[in-house]
Amino acid sequence: MKTLEQLYNWFFLNTTCANAKITICDKFLRVAPLEKTDHYTQIQIEEDNFAFAEKNGNWEIEYFHGLKNFLLIEKSGIPPIFIFDNHNHAPIFRYYCIQKSNIKSPTLIHIDQHSDCWENKETLELNSKEDDIEKVFHFYNEKCNVGNFIPPSLENWIISDQIQIRATSALQNLKIEKNQNFILDIDLDFCLSWIDRNQIDKESVKLLKEKFNKISKFAICTTIATSPYFLSQEVAINIIKTIFSEHSQD
Repeated sequence: MKTLEQLYNWFFLNTTCANAKITICDKFLRVAPLEKTDHYTQIQIEEDNFAFAEKNGNWEIEYFHGLKNFLLIEKSGIPPIFIFDNHNHAPIFRYYCIQKSNIKSPTLIHIDQHSDCWENKETLELNSKEDDIEKVFHFYNEKCNVGNFIPPSLENWIISDQIQIRATSALQNLKIEKNQNFILDIDLDFCLSWIDRNQIDKESVKLLKEKFNKISKFAICTTIATSPYFLSQEVAINIIKTIFSEHSQD
């Protein structure tokens, strides 16, 4: 059985894979390698290749840079934290942590401006008695895109249910039950202003940081997507620096 680092040893998606099929593009999309670290500062932008493609308002294909490296932050006393670009990688990291923890079908707390629950006609079949990390890896990279990766996780009981946090009011009211088994999932596009989509809402960043510091320590793991299509990666990294500025001292 391959490890996460062996699976995420950087590669290119071909045009038959789901994220590449959102828009038929003429460039391969790069998936970054996963690096273990104890600090977020190793995160960098990949300048030479692209991680996502989509058509703009003029029906021209635009390409978006992602991260040079995905991070698995492991630190004593803190559950694993994964930082990556396209959000459909999140279920792979969740599955890995659930298998290690032996906690079955936790709740997903999904903090995102989008539901990521589009219909997915592809089927993932898992053997509940085996660690199918390689099958999960290929499915979510090849058969899912950034908008439809949650339904297969529910269908396979990788997660039992979800709490959708789509606005700051819902995040403000979020409460974790005692002994609740959950995974914290964050898309940094949550911090975009609803009024001006090119601006970051500072109050959303402040609240996200507050909640992250309060509840991530109780999660099975935390997954954080930098979402190249919605955010410049420079802006996303600045948000990460803000969120982690006190967390790293815990």
